Amino acid sequence: MTFAAVALAAASGLALLAISMSESGQAAFPGANGRVAYSYGDGYSGSIWSVEANGASPLRLTTGSNDYAPSYSANGGRVAFERENGIAVMNADGSGQTQLLSGSYSSSSEPPEWQSDFQNPEEPSETIPFVKIQTFTEAWHIFSNPSFSPDGTQIVLSERSGEFIYTLTCAVAEDEGSECLSGYQEGHYFYDEECIDCESHIITVSASSGAQIAEVVPASNSHQDYEPTFSSGGAIAFSRWDYSSEKTSIYVAGSPGALPVRVTNGPYDFAPDFSPDGTRLAFVRDGDEVGIVGVGGGPLTVLLVPNPAGVKYSYLESVAFSPDGSKLLLGRRLNPVAGKSERGIYTMGVDGSGLAKVVDGSGPDWQPTALPVPQSAPTPFKGKSAKGKVKLGKSGKGSIGTIVCGSSPCALKVVSAKLTVGKKTCTAKVKLPKRLAPGKAARVRVKVAGRCLAILQRAGKGSLIVRIRVGDAFDRRVLTLKSTLTADANEKHGKK
Repeated sequence: MTFAAVALAAASGLALLAISMSESGQAAFPGANGRVAYSYGDGYSGSIWSVEANGASPLRLTTGSNDYAPSYSANGGRVAFERENGIAVMNADGSGQTQLLSGSYSSSSEPPEWQSDFQNPEEPSETIPFVKIQTFTEAWHIFSNPSFSPDGTQIVLSERSGEFIYTLTCAVAEDEGSECLSGYQEGHYFYDEECIDCESHIITVSASSGAQIAEVVPASNSHQDYEPTFSSGGAIAFSRWDYSSEKTSIYVAGSPGALPVRVTNGPYDFAPDFSPDGTRLAFVRDGDEVGIVGVGGGPLTVLLVPNPAGVKYSYLESVAFSPDGSKLLLGRRLNPVAGKSERGIYTMGVDGSGLAKVVDGSGPDWQPTALPVPQSAPTPFKGKSAKGKVKLGKSGKGSIGTIVCGSSPCALKVVSAKLTVGKKTCTAKVKLPKRLAPGKAARVRVKVAGRCLAILQRAGKGSLIVRIRVGDAFDRRVLTLKSTLTADANEKHGKK
């Protein structure tokens, strides 16, 4: 007998696509690179975790068994995620978990039937001795792929509903045999499918109540839209599967309700994410490459994600920009030559360099945190001597300079004040505050009295050197002020 197989592919039916989208709900908002949120589980269940971008300090945020696709708000303080086919929100530390929307999914099957001498659909002249025929029904109303608006008040998401009926016919060893045969010579599998009231559209809802706000992209029977994400400027990108062309491409709507514009042409482009500045889009292409393109289309950069040693093949599930725009965050599935498949989270430069694993898991998003507030350089204190000659008054007093405090309080202390007149020296008195407030100035005043003043008056002038120790929060040093002092002998008696 000839092997015959008619596979149920994503290209041939809405329902498979509707219940197996990639775990993508991220939106890259600008900021410093914080923690990475992701889903981790055993393949049949998942909880939301967060971890440092280097894989350190993993923290479990939810204890649910069906939590996926976390997405941070623009300020990094909240997380939206998929829970039980609906949408929930919580604080970034896992507190305040609230279910906004509840979805549903059910499956059932009819009792199997057995037929003998079943005509082979691919080889009408041949018959299959025994086949088992069974009908399955899947019904769903699912909310998925949440992404916060820039102001955090709304969430954009995909809403999908419908009922999918498919019939499986397979070869069995004997009449009423329960196990389908496999193998090149004996295996026969045939599918027949029908989708009833199946539709998918993108909506925005309140981030506090879950109430619908707007229909971003209406439902259509010609395509399916999913994986929406907000930009920092309020535009929305999403993936669109077109039934007629059998292509998945990336579209962008400038705002909810605006006419979407196609920016890539497939054949299999999905999971878009905006750059932090909203000018570029990263997306998955063909399951093993990252595409980067401008939001209006144009030149396309394609980055191949290499497989580690020992991996037979891999599948890239999602991609997201880091908040600072320097890196990409990848979710990918690896299938090794030997052993079980695994899902892991990786970082990579936007040029394709430096691929590094962070942690096991899926559907990651990078938390934006507040950028450090730019601090102005500290202003140092400074001192300057009076220009030219300083003439003392009749009591031997004068101002020889100024000290200005910088951006922090400063302390002042006179170290020495030495007056030299000819070959003779003596000590002058300096008057100065002990402390100055930031930005304040103080005059450096001196007084020459007694024998020193008399010597200065007879000579007419002398050289004064004053050394002052100044210290603040940033520096500590000794300032030296040099002045030439003059004194008129007649001023001692008040004469002109």
